[in-house]
Amino acid sequence: MRTRVLTVLFACLVWTSVGCGKKEGGAAAGPGEPAHVDGTPHTDQVVNAWKGAGFPAEGFAAIDPTAYRAGYCSQGRVGGIDALICEYRDDDSIDRARKLIQDEWGKEGVHTGVALRSKRTLVAVADRGRSDPSGKTINKLLDTFKKL
Repeated sequence: MRTRVLTVLFACLVWTSVGCGKKEGGAAAGPGEPAHVDGTPHTDQVVNAWKGAGFPAEGFAAIDPTAYRAGYCSQGRVGGIDALICEYRDDDSIDRARKLIQDEWGKEGVHTGVALRSKRTLVAVADRGRSDPSGKTINKLLDTFKKL
């Protein structure tokens, strides 16, 4: 009886370590690594939507989300525009992060920057290099994001 119980417990342990904590794309989240937030568009869904709309998205990688009070964040560039995408578990954190980002932009002297939220995902795009003087690219990026 004891052997049977230990076998079942071992099987459950193996099953849980294989099936739980998977990130989108199949890689398991390691201890201490951030995981995507359920119930909101994930960062990779946003990037894939931009790519599907014809925007060259490059260099997107997960970053430490604690600086933005988020559960998960990714950062990269889209068509010459800097983009930050973060997933949140609560509304208060989103509001604080938006204020933090806008304050950073003010200190940097960012010419054009927009932070937009959909559900509990925040997209912050900034044209630091002034590659989008008319704002058309930023507008299209945000329109694509709103459709998720």
